[in-house]
Amino acid sequence: MNEPAPSFRLASIFDDETVPIEDGTMQWIPLRRQLGIQGFGTNAYRAAQAGDRVIEEHVESPGQEEMYVVVSGGVTFDIDGEQVDAPAGTVVFLPRPDARRGGIATEDDTVVLAVGGWPGKPYHSLPWEPIFLASEAMRQGDWAAAAETLEREAGEQRGSPFVRFRLACCLAEMGEHERALDELRQAIESKPDLLSAAEKEEHMASLRGLEGWPG
Repeated sequence: MNEPAPSFRLASIFDDETVPIEDGTMQWIPLRRQLGIQGFGTNAYRAAQAGDRVIEEHVESPGQEEMYVVVSGGVTFDIDGEQVDAPAGTVVFLPRPDARRGGIATEDDTVVLAVGGWPGKPYHSLPWEPIFLASEAMRQGDWAAAAETLEREAGEQRGSPFVRFRLACCLAEMGEHERALDELRQAIESKPDLLSAAEKEEHMASLRGLEGWPG
């Protein structure tokens, strides 16, 4: 018999352990995963010092709206080239997923809460989550740990071309060339434009020229 879900769960966006991403200074709190949220996407980000990146430069997945709440500190957002100053208490809503956005902390101990989802459509997990979870191990060159994290944490995104691409990088660095090529081929079958990325990717240098290299 399944245990009933708890009446509530708690997390702290100020105190919970963070996952270093980007260059290691940007701090991610995977709230959705920690709390087991399935109905919407939400995460928090911390920057220890002014000048650190607190929101990575990106566009959202097709159709997804996103909102940022500056909980403490301050942020300068860059939204499609426009600078937006956002002190604590500011809410920034981006209805267009193709709008490129990013943010730099303007004060020490800046914290931002992000919420996103698709209008009229149930939420589903996205491939960047397991990639973020593996990013610190990749940055440290611990390719076995990064590969294990990707395979353990990907869940329903295990077949995502982006997860397969990053896993291929790890496997190539580990010398597991046959597995790496298999993951890469499947990634490119799903998303052909990843071939050009693979041709430039330094972590796949050992694969280029091998039999089975796609293209």
